[in-house]
Amino acid sequence: MATSQTRVSRTDTSQVEPRYLAALEAERAGWWSSDNFDTWKNLYVSEYARGFYVADTLRTYVPELDIAGARVLDIGCGDAGVLIAIAEQGARTAGIELDEKSLERGRLRAEEHGVEVELRSGVAEALPWGDGSFDLVILDNVLEHVRDREKTLAEIRRVLRPGGFLYMVTPKPFSLYSLWNDPHYDLAGLVLLPRKAQIWYFEKVRGGGEGTYDVEVIPTRWRIKRMLRAAGLTPVVPPRELWVHYLRNRIARPEEVRPGLKRQLSSYFAQRSWPFQNPAMRWFWDVSIGSNFFIARRDP
Repeated sequence: MATSQTRVSRTDTSQVEPRYLAALEAERAGWWSSDNFDTWKNLYVSEYARGFYVADTLRTYVPELDIAGARVLDIGCGDAGVLIAIAEQGARTAGIELDEKSLERGRLRAEEHGVEVELRSGVAEALPWGDGSFDLVILDNVLEHVRDREKTLAEIRRVLRPGGFLYMVTPKPFSLYSLWNDPHYDLAGLVLLPRKAQIWYFEKVRGGGEGTYDVEVIPTRWRIKRMLRAAGLTPVVPPRELWVHYLRNRIARPEEVRPGLKRQLSSYFAQRSWPFQNPAMRWFWDVSIGSNFFIARRDP
């Protein structure tokens, strides 16, 4: 079983997956912005380390879910980094993704890691698996991209076994940081604009191109919790607890934070426990930065 120390040592994957990294870099020329490409490249590469974090978090909060041998589906799996990390811990993994290039890179990446990952093309609203096929479904920063959220959650419930779990992450639309810096396209204040203005600004002013802004209106945490319950998925861990857990885990690895003020702050907080135990500070972290995290159990 992978340990936290193993996860840290695997944040630099250049020796493990050189062909994958080369294939990813080849996409730079066609990207709308080189700076934005670097942001997304780092996210794609870090999917692998994130897979270990997801598994560790589930072991902490839902220990009854045994990752080794579990059947795991990642919806919107990107380049399959999360699935590869979980497969290396003994899970049987599958992913679905709309972007064919991501699927190609994901297959190459899995081959370099020497694991078997089932990757299919498709959409979240029509999952090509039977009822009760999975013990765990991952939906990481995907809900804001789907066209029919209720149908997506209904499909997740269908493919989960009774008592199975959904691990879901969504952006916080109105955190202080999101108001300053859009979580998808690094554009300050974008979430404050009306939907049509968001599309026009990104596609016309910033040169993203026709049809490239694919983010739907991001729902609030309270709206998502209602949607989960309506779909027969019951949250089992408070989202604030999961966010603070993620933040503390992230800060504990300052070498992964980009150099400069962010790394200095990470190093400072990594040596102190009070910022994560004090209720007022936990509230501050929750409203100022980050994402909403959910772990929900499928009702019988």
